Amino acid sequence: MVQQQGQPQQGGGCLVAVVRPVVVAVVVPLRLLWELVVLIGRGVGWVVDKVLLWPLRLLWNWVLWPVIHWLVVVPVGWLWRWLVVVPLTWLWEWVLRPALKALWNYVLVPIGRGAAYLAVGFGKVVAWLAYYLVAVPVRAFWRWVVVPVGKAFYHGLWRPVLFPVLRALWLAFVWAWRLGGRIWRFTVVAPCRWVRRSVWWPVKAEVRRVAREVRRALFG
Repeated sequence: MVQQQGQPQQGGGCLVAVVRPVVVAVVVPLRLLWELVVLIGRGVGWVVDKVLLWPLRLLWNWVLWPVIHWLVVVPVGWLWRWLVVVPLTWLWEWVLRPALKALWNYVLVPIGRGAAYLAVGFGKVVAWLAYYLVAVPVRAFWRWVVVPVGKAFYHGLWRPVLFPVLRALWLAFVWAWRLGGRIWRFTVVAPCRWVRRSVWWPVKAEVRRVAREVRRALFG
């Protein structure tokens, strides 16, 4: 038991003894090389920042930007204000705005009111024409033509003549339909049922029996 427990420990110790030199020979130099590269990069960044970028920032903040601001931005802004913004503002306040206001008050509003009055008047004319040219004639035609003719047709022709004739025809049709159904049942349906029960079914059963005996005789 002691020997069996000691063998895995010896195998693990041999593996550690083999791997440790490899790690020391490969990983440690690579780690030192990485630290050196990082240190050199930081040094180069500090040198670039202090030697190149810092003077450029000083030059931009204290020389270039003041010159550009006072020689370009301020003059362009002043020209934009007094040559574009102020004239356009004056043009809007004293020319375009009064002209548009006058156009709205004295042209568009009267035209809109006139169009509204014209539409109202046209609607009234159309309503008057529709009433007197359509509604009144239709109402008169209904009152003086359709209603009297309908009453005369109902009391003079439909009620005393057409309704009894049509009712008699309907009753005759119903009676004929029932009679025809009975004749059909006794002359067609009943014989067909008798033939099916008395002839077809026995013949069919006999044919099946003969077919079974022939199949049994041939195939066993």
